[in-house]
Amino acid sequence: MNDTKTTKPKIMKFNHIIHTTGFAVMILLSSFLFTGCTKEGPQGLPGLDGEDGKDGAQTCSECHNMSEFLVARIEQYNHSTHATGANTNRSTAGCARCHTSMGFRNFIIDSTDVNVDNPTPINCRTCHPIHETFTSDDFALRTTDSITLMNGDIYNYGQSNLCVNCHQARPISPYPDLSSSEKVTISSIHYGPHHAPQANMFMSTGPVEIKGSMPYLNSAHTKMVYNGCVTCHMSPATGVLGGGHQMGVKYTTVSGSEAYQYTGCFTADCHGTVSEINGMIVPNRAEITALIEELNSKLMAKGFFDDHGHLIAPLTLTQKEAAVILNYLFVVEDKSFGAHNFRYTKALLTNSIEALQ
Repeated sequence: MNDTKTTKPKIMKFNHIIHTTGFAVMILLSSFLFTGCTKEGPQGLPGLDGEDGKDGAQTCSECHNMSEFLVARIEQYNHSTHATGANTNRSTAGCARCHTSMGFRNFIIDSTDVNVDNPTPINCRTCHPIHETFTSDDFALRTTDSITLMNGDIYNYGQSNLCVNCHQARPISPYPDLSSSEKVTISSIHYGPHHAPQANMFMSTGPVEIKGSMPYLNSAHTKMVYNGCVTCHMSPATGVLGGGHQMGVKYTTVSGSEAYQYTGCFTADCHGTVSEINGMIVPNRAEITALIEELNSKLMAKGFFDDHGHLIAPLTLTQKEAAVILNYLFVVEDKSFGAHNFRYTKALLTNSIEALQ
């Protein structure tokens, strides 16, 4: 009995030693095994060198070379009407395509016309693909394709095709029909071509040609100014007052006098001296201004316009009366006082005045 009791604890102690030693051996072997699996082998052969990238400074300097070219144009544009952003909040579908930069780009790229969130005013990227190729190609115009106006006529005057995406009359409803004896109702105070029908006046398309004492003829500008708006409005600049990217033609000089941007007239080989041009534009402008005022007074006397020059609506009119209103709005919204197409403008006003008498 005593021998058995003495032997059993010894056997248990021996088994414990064996188990502990075996476990330690397993851990030691595992460490050797994993160490052998993760040991680095000899270094491989070096790979081929990659192609060197372009020098960022060299790429940017193609445009940002600190010359006066870019600085001058930015300063000119900052003094332009386009840069004011006065109507950028017109960012809903139907307006955004001309009142916002993103809306304009969307429209000329794929004809989409949608609401624009966080709109920006017309800027460099509106007309030029700035920072798209990172070369001087970024100064190109986004498009110079001919334009089908909203009334269906084709406008194709070179670089100014870009401008005419916006500077054209909107669809007019109801459009007067002089052959009809039925009355026409104008229900909106916004009736007319909207605020920028310059392309239509230049091409003599859109107004109603009421018969009268004057024939409907076009001025020489419509045949000789091959780049349309750009020829005169973006001619070599006079500081930041007119021409270039300021785009103005009439401006106030530093001495406070009125002047016109005539460099485009000279470069187009149409006119030779300032006195020659003044001899035409000053009396022509005065004549058109007088005709506008005369027609306006007649329209106000008939109760068609209020004292602020705003159309009163609704109005039920004859087709001829509606045509006179439309012609008046075309001339007023053109804002050139005949410069874009003097002969046609004068005929519209003269014959419209006669139609109301």
